[in-house]
Amino acid sequence: MFRGITHLNVDTKGRLAMPSRYRDAINSESASQLVVTVDHTDRCLLIYPMKDWLKVEEQLMGLSNMNRRARNVQRMVLGHASECELDGQGRILIPAPLREYAGLEKKTILVGQLNKFELWGADAWAAQTELMISEAQGSDFDADEALSQVSI
Repeated sequence: MFRGITHLNVDTKGRLAMPSRYRDAINSESASQLVVTVDHTDRCLLIYPMKDWLKVEEQLMGLSNMNRRARNVQRMVLGHASECELDGQGRILIPAPLREYAGLEKKTILVGQLNKFELWGADAWAAQTELMISEAQGSDFDADEALSQVSI
């Protein structure tokens, strides 16, 4: 289970050191194998342990190619998917096209989402945080049936 926000740096070669608190789970559950891909709605990356990625991949491949929106999601998410492996120092290499898509430079934010991570550029994450706060304060937030059932 991946929870919390971690500030990380991407080195000059495009490598990111996965926080040590997550490495054991990634190593034991997915043999150090991860998949990094784009988020089709936000300019961030998604990082899945291989075992969780295979479930997502199966769901995406089950969508109809006749549906243009489904095909576009498949193109984005599956087309950009890149297999990565934790190296001996717990780092993964984020491919250049993915770093470019998400606007990743040195400072990044890793956001745990239980079964996956989101990886954001620090500036994009700050802007997204402000947007999320603004949307949460909007009047339509309370009208969302699913959200009205959650007590925080």
